[in-house]
Amino acid sequence: MDPEKKSEQISRAELLEMQLKLRGDFQQEIDSIKEDLVSINEKLLPLGRWLENIESHTGKMADTLEKQKEAQDKFMERLYEQERNIQELQSNMTFKNEKLRVSGAILISIISVLGAGSGVVMLFGERLAEFLFGN
Repeated sequence: MDPEKKSEQISRAELLEMQLKLRGDFQQEIDSIKEDLVSINEKLLPLGRWLENIESHTGKMADTLEKQKEAQDKFMERLYEQERNIQELQSNMTFKNEKLRVSGAILISIISVLGAGSGVVMLFGERLAEFLFGN
């Protein structure tokens, strides 16, 4: 064999040695990736659970807000009904007060007429009695 070809050829031992070295390098790379994955999992899994909890709580919050809105609507409806009843009562009281005022004015007028009439009766006594009731 040519000495030049001999130097270009790789012995089987050298080939095995290179293969073992490459295998070791790859194994180091694989171990490094595994460590990174474990680290990522340790960081991401709690984050995932945290996000799931947020989603769950957000759903509960939406339900709670909906119930609160319904309760507030019922309360406002009752408040409106009570306000309407109060206005109706005030209207009725105003009407009754006006009616009472008019009745009082009529009563005062009657009393005044009777009072004035009794004075006239006292002055003209007999003649007025004869005129009104006859003999």
